[in-house]
Amino acid sequence: MKKALALLFSFLLIGGLAYSEENKEQNNQKVAQETKKEETAQSLIESSGKRSTEKVRAQELAKIIQEAVEVYAKGGEVLFLLTHNKVEEAKKALEELKKEIEELEKKYQGKLERLPIDVVITEISGITDIEEAKKLAEKAKEAVNNNDFITARFILNSLRDEIVIETVYLPLGLFKEAVELADKLLKEGKVKDAAAQLQVALGLVEVETTIIPKPLAIASILVEDASKVYKEKPEMALKLLEEAKRQLKLAKVLGYVRSDEEIKPLIEQIEKLEKEVKEKTGKRENFKDVFKSLEQFKEKATQTK
Repeated sequence: MKKALALLFSFLLIGGLAYSEENKEQNNQKVAQETKKEETAQSLIESSGKRSTEKVRAQELAKIIQEAVEVYAKGGEVLFLLTHNKVEEAKKALEELKKEIEELEKKYQGKLERLPIDVVITEISGITDIEEAKKLAEKAKEAVNNNDFITARFILNSLRDEIVIETVYLPLGLFKEAVELADKLLKEGKVKDAAAQLQVALGLVEVETTIIPKPLAIASILVEDASKVYKEKPEMALKLLEEAKRQLKLAKVLGYVRSDEEIKPLIEQIEKLEKEVKEKTGKRENFKDVFKSLEQFKEKATQTK
């Protein structure tokens, strides 16, 4: 609970509860400009981690429901008024809040029970050299077998290469009940109790953590890059596809994929693309098919808690 509130309040400090459409557009333009400047396979590979994270960030920010953000903020405003003994103003604000909650409920009833109101994206970069990762993985297994969990934890942290999404949700039904009880207490003249109930309402937010294996996200974005240059710059496309395969193998070594058998079909699909590029028989549709397969595989490997 404290973590959820901390996420929200930190978001307030850095510029507001919602990421505005203007800011999102500016961010998309910035990413597009940076991508346009990159002309070599190496520069695309080097920026692939950052670009995959920015892509996830844009997707998650687009899910935030602005009306829900405003409703939650309004609850905070009412609490502020009550704690500063501005009771009449608080009563009016609380009536407005109840109406806004009802409107939200009508709009999302039967669709969403929890409304996303904030998101924090963190990129975690660990060991990306496959041979080094293999050595560390063996050491981690050895530490676990020796019941040395402290050493194992240190090693496992260095084997993380992922995008972490922390989404804050407002459970609308519970929030509505808590606000209505606060309104009832306020009408009974129980100002302190009403304020305490509003504090409970604001603490109802839930945090959901999603972990996306970054190597899989990178593999997808590199195949997408290759699809844009395979005709004019086949050598560049081949280097990008080679790195996409390496990222799949890295995902397995880091433990995001259980076995070589799971990634084998994807590697074969990429190798087929490589052959087509060399023979100059490549088709954009084939790249799209591989990209789709990688995205589906990434979704299966993504974990949410």
